[in-house]
Amino acid sequence: MCGIAGFVGGFVPGLGRSMNAAQAHRGPDGQGVHEDPDAGVMLAHVRLAVLDVTPAAAQPMTSADGRFTLVYNGEIYNFRELRKSLAGASFRSSGDTEVLLEGLARHGVEFLPRLNGMFAFALWDRETRRLLLARDNVGVKPLYVAEPAPGSLLFASEIKALFAHPGVTREPDFEALQEHLARGHASGAHTAFRGVRRVLPGTLVRWDAATHTPELETWWRPFTRSPLPRALAVEDLRTKLLAATRRQMVSDVPVGLFLSGGLDSSLVAACAAKDAAGPLRSYTVTYPRSENVLDQFDDDAPHARSVAGHLGLNHAEIEIRPDVAALLHRLIRHSDEPLADPAMIAAHLVSRRAREDGLVVMLTGQGADELFGGYPRYRAMAGTRWLEALPGAMRRAISAGAKALPGAKEGRAGGLLRRGRRVLSSASLSRPERFMALCSSTPDSEIAAVLSDGVRLLVGGHDSAAEDLAVMGSAVRAGDDAFLYRDLMVYLPNHNLHYTDRMSMASGLEARVPLLDLELLETATAYPASWKFSARGTKLILREAARGLVPESIIRRRKAGFGAPYRKWLRYDLDELWGDVMSEASVKRRGWFDAAGLKAARDRSQGGREDLYMLQWAALVIELWAREFIDRRP
Repeated sequence: MCGIAGFVGGFVPGLGRSMNAAQAHRGPDGQGVHEDPDAGVMLAHVRLAVLDVTPAAAQPMTSADGRFTLVYNGEIYNFRELRKSLAGASFRSSGDTEVLLEGLARHGVEFLPRLNGMFAFALWDRETRRLLLARDNVGVKPLYVAEPAPGSLLFASEIKALFAHPGVTREPDFEALQEHLARGHASGAHTAFRGVRRVLPGTLVRWDAATHTPELETWWRPFTRSPLPRALAVEDLRTKLLAATRRQMVSDVPVGLFLSGGLDSSLVAACAAKDAAGPLRSYTVTYPRSENVLDQFDDDAPHARSVAGHLGLNHAEIEIRPDVAALLHRLIRHSDEPLADPAMIAAHLVSRRAREDGLVVMLTGQGADELFGGYPRYRAMAGTRWLEALPGAMRRAISAGAKALPGAKEGRAGGLLRRGRRVLSSASLSRPERFMALCSSTPDSEIAAVLSDGVRLLVGGHDSAAEDLAVMGSAVRAGDDAFLYRDLMVYLPNHNLHYTDRMSMASGLEARVPLLDLELLETATAYPASWKFSARGTKLILREAARGLVPESIIRRRKAGFGAPYRKWLRYDLDELWGDVMSEASVKRRGWFDAAGLKAARDRSQGGREDLYMLQWAALVIELWAREFIDRRP
């Protein structure tokens, strides 16, 4: 795990060192820069040593003949098998970087489908003066690009490194910010900064010095294979789960576990424990029961404790309290974008503690919800198919009636009312639109009410869900599989994997995702949606495969994960912070929000009528992000 950066189509003295400094936390074990001013190319790298920790594996790495130079971030888990297939090569190192370099030098982009791992890399061909950028299948590793001048291309693992180039400006993309307010992340390739784009998962970029024009190409797409017969699928999945975790345990440094006590992280822990040489360290977050009066989250701690005891893990619990608000500035700085998910706080606290305990690699359960239909929205969509048979007038009446339910009452009944309102309030919409409504914490109408007149004018009639709807429309398989496709290729990389990467790398820690192993990806995306979720439950086939590996109580447990009681915090504990950061004077000075609209949204939430707390959290994060990235210019 590392950080990469580079520039082609020009030369800026000292740029490589400056870009490395901006993302030095990603690579505390070394750094390097490759420069060729005559060719107008620079490649930079900061290193977190995980495989072959010797100087022989340092980057940038150049091929023996001097033609190719590589900078690479990630891990190739099948590198040993690939190394054997590259007959005749004389390797100087024992890790995966040189295997990737040799494979690309021999086979070019045809080598990409053979890689089982997480990666983002840049390969410079000195002979043809061409640059190749590529990002892994589902975007576990980040990669951003910008064009500071016509014909040039700048890239980095983190956006903040791009700002080291004097030609990259810090301007907000207000359509992207609208999407952050709706769902906590931006969709597609655009980011919260105008002119900065992410390379999409499973995509490569070619840049040629002859044309000075980047060309994009999709090199991998999911949902293209056929499944095994259902009778064989469960045992095959169980075998692949064990094999995937075994592959991702390969490391020359200590490995630990994120453990929420939910099915996904417990399953990874169970598979990992089978191959561990000794007791593994595991971590979960917890908070006092009094903190959960409004959010009504499941308490992870007892379940995680049970799994840890069952597997003989060396388990630690980290209590999360409202005073973590003091961390927000630092976490937003590491996030680059105004990611509105309090789960990043939990991910940061676990990563920091694990690194303090001497761990360098952590296994997570990320990806199972997208691959196996684990989110409550899938079950809700399956359980409300009856709505589609009703006349339009009746559906509109149901939607209007649901919106009259209170959205932010305390206690268990309040949580049930909130969920019922959320599911039924979109009854009048088309099926894809209903799904996107369930993906969104706040509808566009509520967002428009808190935006300033100027920003509303800039955003115009932009539908925050438009790009996601287009992604679902382009899916290889329609229907429920299109929902899974959207979550796998948009929500997972732009949200969950984004904050997991940033929070772990902020502590110099590598987070691995065994459930997104290439074999599991291609196996699970071949399954029809009916094998994964229905009105009666989620992750159906994964729960079957988990039997015999994790306790039955965990298999039956509903969706869980690392979270934080942000509603209660905003209602009570962070009231002073809100009053300071989002004061009328502050809001007017920024000019992005409408002070009266924000006050009305907060009053409705505080009175229990509406659940607009995520809108408040997102607005708060955007203001703090603007202070960090827009106001603080070099």
